[in-house]
Amino acid sequence: MILWADYDSRRASVVDGRSRVDTLDCNRYTRAAERCWFTIDASCLTWEGQQFQGKRAIVEKLSSLPFTKIAHSITAQDHQPTPDCCILSMVVGQLKADDDPIMGFHQSFILKNINDAWVCTNDMFRLALHNFG
Repeated sequence: MILWADYDSRRASVVDGRSRVDTLDCNRYTRAAERCWFTIDASCLTWEGQQFQGKRAIVEKLSSLPFTKIAHSITAQDHQPTPDCCILSMVVGQLKADDDPIMGFHQSFILKNINDAWVCTNDMFRLALHNFG
C-alpha cells in the first residue's frame, strides 16, 4: 500500500512508473513516520474521511495503524506536473493487511520540492469498499 510512511516506494514508483508488490512491517512505518522527513507542519492527510494536519497529527495517525504486516500491489498510477511545480499523483491498487482479506485502495497526493527535498503536502487515502447490501 502506498502510505505516507512508505514514501521510499512511492518515490520509486513516481520515478520509474512500474507496478510492484511489497510486504512491509509496521515498524518501518512507525520509524518513517517518526522521522517526518516526508511532511511539513502545513501538510494535510485525509485517511478514510478523517482529516489530520501537521507533523504531530500525521505521525500519531500513522503510528496508530492497527496492522503488523501489509502487502500491496499497485494496479495503476498517474502523475501530472502542476503549474506551481508540484507533482499530483493518483494511485490505485490492492492491499492485504495481516490476515484480512485483500482490499482495493485509492490514494491521491501532492509532492512539492522544498529546499531541494520532495515533501508530501497533501495526501488522501481510501479503501475501495463497496456496500451492495
